[in-house]
Amino acid sequence: MKTQPQKGMNELQNIGHYAQSIVEQFSSIFNIPISITDKDGLVIGSTDNNRIGSHHIVTTEVTRSGKMMFFTKEQTVNLVNVLPGIAAPLRFQQETVGVLGLIGDPAVVERYVQFVQSHIEMLLMENFRSKTVSSQMETMRDFFKRLSSYREKDDFSNIQSYCDLHGFTLGIPRRTILLDLQSSDEQATSYQQTETFNQVEQELYVYLKSLFIKNDQDIVVPLSTGQWLILSVDYDDRTTMLKKLEFTSNKLRNFLESRDRGNAFMFSYSDPSSSIERVLQAYEPCRKALEIAKRYHVQQSIVAIDDWDLLSYGLEELTLPAHCTLDNYIQKLLSHVNGPVLIDSFLVYCDEKMNMSQAARKLFIHRNTLIYRLQQLQELLSINLNSFKQCTLLYFALKQRQYCNQTT
Repeated sequence: MKTQPQKGMNELQNIGHYAQSIVEQFSSIFNIPISITDKDGLVIGSTDNNRIGSHHIVTTEVTRSGKMMFFTKEQTVNLVNVLPGIAAPLRFQQETVGVLGLIGDPAVVERYVQFVQSHIEMLLMENFRSKTVSSQMETMRDFFKRLSSYREKDDFSNIQSYCDLHGFTLGIPRRTILLDLQSSDEQATSYQQTETFNQVEQELYVYLKSLFIKNDQDIVVPLSTGQWLILSVDYDDRTTMLKKLEFTSNKLRNFLESRDRGNAFMFSYSDPSSSIERVLQAYEPCRKALEIAKRYHVQQSIVAIDDWDLLSYGLEELTLPAHCTLDNYIQKLLSHVNGPVLIDSFLVYCDEKMNMSQAARKLFIHRNTLIYRLQQLQELLSINLNSFKQCTLLYFALKQRQYCNQTT
């Protein structure tokens, strides 16, 4: 996905607010006066506070040549606001963006120039990287918000143009993955109240990108709730995907532990879809799956939105998002060559209080035939037919569908 390029022009101004603290730090370490000017010669940091905001005439020549200049006491006698010492260029992205001044006898202060110069240039680069990463995070969050406001059927031309502008190709299968790193309500609140991204969040964003971005169509989105959304191009079957996600989960756990951030996190995921509307709609089921899993202290770190145990935990909340998931299961049954028979056998099995022998007699079939049918249904839906809650979920969904078909 395309991101806007960052310009390094006059990057020194970006650290202008802490240039003075840099000056004071190094001045106290080496016990020498120091100054920093921007590329236009404005003094933005100085041991002598009276010089801040003044113009330094030497800056233009140092900036143009890109080389250090030495000034003895005799050379500065007739120069305004120029003191004995060394003026060294500060470079960023192969461009001189300012000048460092070490004041004193050039023969004495020369030994410190390279150290102070390289340290300030490193700060410039770190500051730039931080701003670049933060900008990317804001772009991703804004992109997802804008994307979520569209509806494919009603506004396809707009969403097509918006995605084309950002290099986000529609019509390819994407899986929705939601990562939750929250361990307390207090942390979640702090995320919601923060508008900018701190250094820890930026570092995590960069690492998550290294884990999940496999091509220019994958995106990682920081959410204001303290969760992370991954939209990943995925042609894998579920078994293959789960193996990859488990491997990724282990790497993330090691990363968090190495930074003393604990290892409490959980992934939820949906099946891939080529419809951007379906991909976006999967966010809410993913969020709900995590909410239910945390509420009932589910131990595994990866849960599916169509997990029968989660659906049964949330039986009282069947309206959202379980209906959509259960409809998908019913469609699987109806698409099966033996679907209607499997459905009828399952309903009778439940009506007969899950008694295999009584259900077989009611259906006028051999008990082994019923067992075979229920095994087929169990394998097709990955449901545990020994679980009363899971059977209840499917039973309600099938009965509701029957009622709707009869009344329409």
